[in-house]
Amino acid sequence: MVSFALTIIRFLRALRRAWRDALFRSSFYLLLLILFSGTMFFVTVEGLRWVDAFYLSVVTLTTLGYGDLHPVTDVGKIFTVIYLFTGMGVVITVVTRLARAMFNEPPSKHDDP
Repeated sequence: MVSFALTIIRFLRALRRAWRDALFRSSFYLLLLILFSGTMFFVTVEGLRWVDAFYLSVVTLTTLGYGDLHPVTDVGKIFTVIYLFTGMGVVITVVTRLARAMFNEPPSKHDDP
C-alpha cells in the first residue's frame, strides 16, 4: 500500500510539472474536448448510457479495445474510425509529455518554448 501511495504522489508531482508546459495543457484540453464529443456521439447515435459512452470513448482512444462495447450502426463505425485516428495522436502527446515530466526530462530541442 505504501508503494501505491508513493506512486500516486510521484504521478501528481509529474502532473504538476507537466502542467507548466503549454503544449501539455493545450493537448490535455483538446483530449477532454475529444472525449466529450465522442461520449456525446455514442450517447446520441449508439444509444449508450453516459458511463458506457465515456468508457467506449476512452477504450477506443487508448486502443485497448476490450470488445465488450462497440458501435453497431454504420454511422457509429465510420465515426469511430475517424475518432480513433483523430484522437490517438492527442493521447500520445499527453502521455509523452506526462512521462517526460515524470522522469524530469527537459523538452527536446524540437519542442516549442
